[in-house]
Amino acid sequence: MMMNLPEKNPKNPPEGRLEVLADSASENPPESPPWSTTTRVVVVIAILIGLVWLIIAAMPLVEALSIAALLAYLLNPVVRFIMRRTKLNRTLATIVVYSLLLLIIASLPATLGALALGQFRNFRLNLNEAIREIQIWISQPINVLGFRLSPQSLVDNISQTIGRALTVIPGGSLNVLASITTNILWGIVIVISLYYFLKDGPKIKPWLVSLLPPAYQPDGARLLDELDEVWGVFLRVQIFIFVVLAVLLALGSWGVVLLYQAGLIPFSWIGLILVLILVYALVQQVDNLWLRPQLMGKRLHLHPGVVFVGLVGALALSGFLGALVVVPMIASVKVIGRYLHSKLLGLPTWEEVDRSSPENQPPSAASSKETSEPEE
Repeated sequence: MMMNLPEKNPKNPPEGRLEVLADSASENPPESPPWSTTTRVVVVIAILIGLVWLIIAAMPLVEALSIAALLAYLLNPVVRFIMRRTKLNRTLATIVVYSLLLLIIASLPATLGALALGQFRNFRLNLNEAIREIQIWISQPINVLGFRLSPQSLVDNISQTIGRALTVIPGGSLNVLASITTNILWGIVIVISLYYFLKDGPKIKPWLVSLLPPAYQPDGARLLDELDEVWGVFLRVQIFIFVVLAVLLALGSWGVVLLYQAGLIPFSWIGLILVLILVYALVQQVDNLWLRPQLMGKRLHLHPGVVFVGLVGALALSGFLGALVVVPMIASVKVIGRYLHSKLLGLPTWEEVDRSSPENQPPSAASSKETSEPEE
């Protein structure tokens, strides 16, 4: 007696077998074909164009984040010092430094307000005296080469111009209010971003290195180390320049006030203010024309002329923030350009040069040799 067995159809596997095959196919999808060199170049160019457009379109945000990053870079040694001394972790040390900074910022308006309130009475008396002197001066005509000039008519014209300008102010008050609100918002962005830069800043470098192919990760790490040294040298020199300028400004102002009190400067109170402004302008020119080009150029191994031209161009094109960071930006471009030049010409990327010559020392070697202090 023969039994009828079910026929095995290899083209139609059982239902359970179909589910297993479907699961395995979903877990291991087929690999897509690799991109060609042309496709990769086009994608990289498109990404770069998009980044440039985004930076230009969001320039106020970029400036706010840049300020926060610079402040975090400046306060990072303080955070590390607290971590070493108190054995706190990074988050708690950041909270301590951040809280102290907020307390200092919050106390500044109260301190300045108290000083201004204490000086208000003297200011009012001196201002009334200066106004009387100005009134006496403009009431007397001036003879220049036989021509009789009346300052009173000039003052009347200026008063009329100011009166017309004041009538336009109500129409632009909304724009002024919008500008103030925008500045407050960017200030909040800076304060909040500063905390996260302080807390998670050390994670940025490993993350950037991990984005590179494994063969180029050592080069990327070394490039970032050199850029870190460039900006570290810049901030140390910037603090030194700030101290020197503060001392020069304090000594100059103190000398002018002493001469004024001794009666050696025959000016009124308004004239004293103008002389103090002139002292500040002279100190600023010493900074722009000599101090900053010489110190920055020497420590970052840049020609003083390059530093001076960069400062003037950045000040004219992008204002104070551009002038503040243009020198380390030039030094950073120099570091990256040296690496690209070596790769393009097939030269050794990290060629060992004679370290005894100061011109061949990178900023890290120069700074460590001059200070004779080990790196942390």
